[in-house]
Amino acid sequence: MSNILVVNSTRSETRVALIEDGLLSEIYMERRRDRGVAGNIYKGKVLRVLPGMQAAFVDVAQEKAGFLHVSDFYNFEKDINLLEEDGDQWPPPSRGKISRKINISDCIKEGQEVLVQVAKEPMGTKGARLTGHISLPGRYVVFMPTVSHVGISRRIESEKERKRLRKLVEENRPPGTGFIVRTVSENISEDKLVRDMQLLVKLWTDILDKANQVKAPYLLNEEPDLLLRAARDLFTTDVGKLIVDDEEAYKRVSGFTKHYMPSFAENIEMYGADEPIFDAYGIEVEIDRALAREVPLPSGGSLVFDKTEALTAVDVNTGKFVGSGSDLEETILRTNLEAAEEVVYQLRLRNIGGIIIIDFIDMEDARNREKVYRTLEAALKKDRVTTNSLAISEFGLVEMTRKRVRESLVQYMCDPCERCKGLGHVKSAETVSAEIVREIRREARAFANKDVYVEANSEVVSYMLSAERKTIQDLEKTFEKKIHLRGQRDKHPENFEIADAK
Repeated sequence: MSNILVVNSTRSETRVALIEDGLLSEIYMERRRDRGVAGNIYKGKVLRVLPGMQAAFVDVAQEKAGFLHVSDFYNFEKDINLLEEDGDQWPPPSRGKISRKINISDCIKEGQEVLVQVAKEPMGTKGARLTGHISLPGRYVVFMPTVSHVGISRRIESEKERKRLRKLVEENRPPGTGFIVRTVSENISEDKLVRDMQLLVKLWTDILDKANQVKAPYLLNEEPDLLLRAARDLFTTDVGKLIVDDEEAYKRVSGFTKHYMPSFAENIEMYGADEPIFDAYGIEVEIDRALAREVPLPSGGSLVFDKTEALTAVDVNTGKFVGSGSDLEETILRTNLEAAEEVVYQLRLRNIGGIIIIDFIDMEDARNREKVYRTLEAALKKDRVTTNSLAISEFGLVEMTRKRVRESLVQYMCDPCERCKGLGHVKSAETVSAEIVREIRREARAFANKDVYVEANSEVVSYMLSAERKTIQDLEKTFEKKIHLRGQRDKHPENFEIADAK
């Protein structure tokens, strides 16, 4: 089955699913009320300069100030260029290599107006990551006006084609500027490539003209919405068709495609069935599966995903799979091989970034560990997001990183539990009951009235009236007071109140 892009568009939300060989591999979501800002270009105003961190906070008209590191800052006046490009990724990595030691205080001052681009979305309590290395993505190339360089996507393997593309770009780029040739440009005609370059150069000229006319903070250029970004970045020769379930969205993406990539226009379809499009393609079920903590493996084993502040841990379990023979090592190897492929699939689907630790089941044979690691590496090659991994250790651990480009699926779709506040657990009724007893012992003598009123969660009160009835009677006798227990169903399981008045 060929790869397809499935678009579910409503008035409030757009969802794009990439299906590869019949399986959902990536899911993108965007809500109109909180559209992402990655790729947006701003004229910002420097609020604070932090020499100790070699960074500055910049006002870019967002809720939180953006973070700009010295290595991400391009000073047009001093012509300081610190870019390190990646020819096969959008947005490109923001952090560059500093060829000489530079103090941020010499480059940027509080109150200064700077031209910056959002390299990384705000996440949690952190503001957006900013860069002065502007990158303007087109269909076939990415324009880098602040660096003199030509890069070719690593996925274009033909040396002859790489030389052809490099020659075309070198002949047509403005002096002092740079371009990254994208994978989709392979075997593209000269006219299409040059036209894309010219459009981006004209866009940059317009941005600079606008920047000279406005005061910071100001949005100079906004990235297209998810629908058009998907057509631009994901609708490649590997994708057989793009199918949309909304007529307005169909007209927009068709118009965009006819203008920028006419050869793909005939591959866009309007979905007309009554069944919701994500149900028809089995996508809703996969999304629910991607939100679960535990993921079953075909053989009966499972993966367990746990997120901490610093990293994501993935635990591989054999579960009910015990193999068909007596060879335990073979059973473990089979489970780990399944896990290696499923972990990468889940990382892409859940969009998990940062540090990731995979705890495979211990294998005694070093050859088996190597086999599992090779399987993991092969699966990672399909991931369009940058990853780095270390060889599997004797303890069965693999340490890896995956570039954070947006919030994970869980972060985007879910809020922390109101009961546990994100901990994943609450105190048991027995524990809270014991706390109430201890609190009564502390406070009861200070109460003036003969009646003590306890308000707690209904399950806690039920437990106390049954398992702790004798304890309550002993308290009443010790303090010569009557204890009244009142249960409230909607009260947090860990909260309770003790008073001597109603």
